[in-house]
Amino acid sequence: MNTPVFTLSPASFPTLLKEINPVPKLLYCKGNKELLNETCISIVGTRKYTEYGEIMTTQIIQDLSVLDVVIVSGLAKGIDTIAHTQAIKNNLKTIAVLGSGINYIYPIFNTKLAQQILDEGGLIISEYPDKTEPRDYHFPQRNRIISGLCVATIMIESSEKSGALITADYALKQGREIFTITGDVDRETSIGPLQLLQRGGAYPVKNGKEIIEILKLQPHLRLKYNKKHKYFPKVLPTEKKQIPLKYNLNPIEQKIFSSLSKRQINSLDRITQKTGLPIEKILQTLSILEIQDLISIKNGKYCIN
Repeated sequence: MNTPVFTLSPASFPTLLKEINPVPKLLYCKGNKELLNETCISIVGTRKYTEYGEIMTTQIIQDLSVLDVVIVSGLAKGIDTIAHTQAIKNNLKTIAVLGSGINYIYPIFNTKLAQQILDEGGLIISEYPDKTEPRDYHFPQRNRIISGLCVATIMIESSEKSGALITADYALKQGREIFTITGDVDRETSIGPLQLLQRGGAYPVKNGKEIIEILKLQPHLRLKYNKKHKYFPKVLPTEKKQIPLKYNLNPIEQKIFSSLSKRQINSLDRITQKTGLPIEKILQTLSILEIQDLISIKNGKYCIN
């Protein structure tokens, strides 16, 4: 690859990357550095992926492609490779974060993919110079950068000691959103997601649409829709209602609160239709929202306070 290398000092890092610990002393880069300032989402997973993992990675990226986001991963064998490849296929830019020198593509069989990333307007970065060979300890260090660049990390499949689980742990420490999918509990690749959910702090999801809905609830994010996408909505969704910071709502509470409208009658039937949740769960959650003084109940209708 003859693409010129340039360096970035911490002063030039995007805001999110400046928040990680430790901050890289320097970043070696090839490609479009402007992507570092875009809304980035990382997708990581095991090298020994299953067919289910490949299908879910593909579906999630297809769902996310309605947004103007950048997919970040580690150019490793397995889920990382699928993530970069599917990002390109779905007209999304992608960033590869290396665990080796900027001029040492590892694994070697991904050299062609690395060039394709650059050809499609993507970016390759590393904190290691020139042809530094990959070392075992490089990859856990690299993972803090993958999560650190992103507003959210999606873990597809992971064994108990997978690097993907390390990335998710970094994301948790960095205060970023974490999503994962579950699989058969007797599979080794399901151990990581189950452990992540047991620790708390991760959202279990079944597709990218759920990820978008949760991210749209974050008041500090301004998600942009990809106007080039063939499914681009004719009318952009109105800005989501911001939830007072003193309340830390779980995903179901967020979903129900988000379904309420100030302009329309919020009947129980309408809420059920919009959320698809069981009526018992809806009633229980509405009571919680009322106790928190987020909503009021008037004549059997639910109103936002």
